[in-house]
Amino acid sequence: MNNALAIALCRVSTHEQRLSNSLNRQEESVLKAAGELGVEVDRWWSGDVSSKAGTNVKRKDLNEMIDYCKNHKKVKYLIVDEPDRFMRSVDEAFYFEVTFRQLGVTVWYASDNNLNSGDLMAKLLKFSKYFPAEGSNVERQTKSITGHQKAIREGRYTFPVKPGYIKGDEPGVHVPHPITFKPFQNALKEVLSSLYEPREALTRLNQSEFTKVHAAWNMTKFRHFAIDPYYAGIVSMDKQVKQQNINGLHQAVISLEEHEELLRIFTGKFKSRGAKKQYNPDFPMNKIMVCGDCEGRIKFTGSIKNNGYNRKKTSYYLKYECRRCHKSYHRDLVHEEISKRLHEIQYTGNQRKEFEEALAIVWKQKQKDKLQTIKTIQERTDKLKSTKSKLIIEMAKADEEYKQDFKEEIDRIKTQISDNEVNVKGYDKLENDLIEFVKFGLEYTNTLMDDYWQLDYEDRLRCQQLILPGGISFNSHKKVGTDKISSLYFFEPNKKDLRFSRKSLMVELAEYCPPRPPVYLG
Repeated sequence: MNNALAIALCRVSTHEQRLSNSLNRQEESVLKAAGELGVEVDRWWSGDVSSKAGTNVKRKDLNEMIDYCKNHKKVKYLIVDEPDRFMRSVDEAFYFEVTFRQLGVTVWYASDNNLNSGDLMAKLLKFSKYFPAEGSNVERQTKSITGHQKAIREGRYTFPVKPGYIKGDEPGVHVPHPITFKPFQNALKEVLSSLYEPREALTRLNQSEFTKVHAAWNMTKFRHFAIDPYYAGIVSMDKQVKQQNINGLHQAVISLEEHEELLRIFTGKFKSRGAKKQYNPDFPMNKIMVCGDCEGRIKFTGSIKNNGYNRKKTSYYLKYECRRCHKSYHRDLVHEEISKRLHEIQYTGNQRKEFEEALAIVWKQKQKDKLQTIKTIQERTDKLKSTKSKLIIEMAKADEEYKQDFKEEIDRIKTQISDNEVNVKGYDKLENDLIEFVKFGLEYTNTLMDDYWQLDYEDRLRCQQLILPGGISFNSHKKVGTDKISSLYFFEPNKKDLRFSRKSLMVELAEYCPPRPPVYLG
């Protein structure tokens, strides 16, 4: 056929097939067929795109070839090595054959001339080739789905790693990312604590180390991952079949209860209104202190009372008022009683020493775990570098038109190597001495009671959560009560107090007992 041209398609399904020289074998077969047809191959397409049933209509390479044939009328053949290199779907294979035929282009199979005669026998033979190819794909899909279901039942997540995690040693059990896990967890906790609106928490997340690994998130992306059940320890799949396990083996970011609360916050009912004012500076215990006479931990709010209309003078009083029973107490009296109680909080002495010693043991163990993690990451990096070297050698041997494919694969591996190096650096930053930091933190918290009224609202709330996790209450006897105190502290009564003062309403304890050492979990 004078001046006729052909185009060719060489396809590999996996990266391993690319390394095994599969493309070169297909190219030799295609060139041999072109010689027999007496045509020149004008352009080549190659790659590893999926050809399974239902995915081919939108395949980029096929649509490019169709457009090329429309614009180059001299193209009369599309040469492929074997049917399954062209398509793995019976219906779509014949559809595209007809599509190319309408453009005056014949799909030519280089490996078997019996497929190219165009008669009924050729059609039957082609069907016999496409049918097992599609069946093979269906079988692989079925096995894949079954494998995913089994993994989900075991608590493993065999899909791509989500933000905040990296691959662990056990397949499907992802471990916290050394850089991004903690900032993301902090952002969710800030939303849950109501200290920050979601938009404020997102801003703080984008200003943290999180963006050293990920690009800055917008609110849509933050909302998507904030309500993802995976972060509450749930692993699930929703591909062809549904499977869920609430006991995933990975370390959860939040609890199931916190996940439900985030769902409530991030639904359509939530509407960000900008910065939320939590307090009135005239009432520093506003929404922190609770009523000791009401059940359900009803909080006090600040209110301004007056003595009614008076022609001579109207007096105004600053008071804390219970939201339920509406009992109110003068602000200055409340502050005075709270100050007395706060100044009686002391460190437990030996308890602090035990706390530091326990942290030292945990820290040493963490150092061992960290070294093992670094070793694992380094081994993966070495394998990637070896693969990269092989690809560079193959690229040097390849024809110019295929070098771009090799370059893209090499760039992808370079990105993985770079990510691993970032992970190692993230672990290196953890070399700071934790025990020294804890000592500093304990000394800092020791002065919180003295500076309590100078703290801003958020720090005052954190101080109360740290030292008095049971909260601060005030009752009709005008006494300050605390349900619980951190085991690192104890109340030191006034020297003039009698022994039974330890049982007074000022400290709601059945009897004074030395605090127990905290329990450290491995």
